[in-house]
Amino acid sequence: MAQPKEKDEQLPGVKEDHFALNFEAGFQKIGFVVLFTILLCAVGGLFSDGYFSSAKKINDAGTLSIHYDRFGRLQSEFTLHFAVKNRQADKYVFSLRDDFTDHFQPGVISPQPDRMYSRGKTLYLEYNGVKTKSDFSVWMYVTPTVPGKTNMTVGVNGEPALSFWQFIYP
Repeated sequence: MAQPKEKDEQLPGVKEDHFALNFEAGFQKIGFVVLFTILLCAVGGLFSDGYFSSAKKINDAGTLSIHYDRFGRLQSEFTLHFAVKNRQADKYVFSLRDDFTDHFQPGVISPQPDRMYSRGKTLYLEYNGVKTKSDFSVWMYVTPTVPGKTNMTVGVNGEPALSFWQFIYP
């Protein structure tokens, strides 16, 4: 059977755009693969909490660790979990610097610090009279206010600091 010609197939009152029809047909062929790939990335945590997003870093001295998500969404709260290895200190002063004060709004902090203040671009959380024989942990809920890549550094009591990055989707 012969291929119908463009002029033979025209219907009265219908103007077809062959480029648009070919584009739609091509996208239908690959659309399922694209959608399935986006779905797998979302389930895997590429856009938020999940396997690819969850991260843990430990400083060089092994005294401070942080659990966080590498990827987050703008205006969606997530958790930063800081843990200090068992140390015989009565006072802990956590410092969060670099982009933290400009890119995040702190929310609930557990346990609440005895004192919280900022100097320049550094936020300090001070805990006095800590009596624990195990690791000391702080959970901080933060809300991103600026999209894009954010670099942060956290330190405690003058120990080696720990730098990490996060990417916040709009």
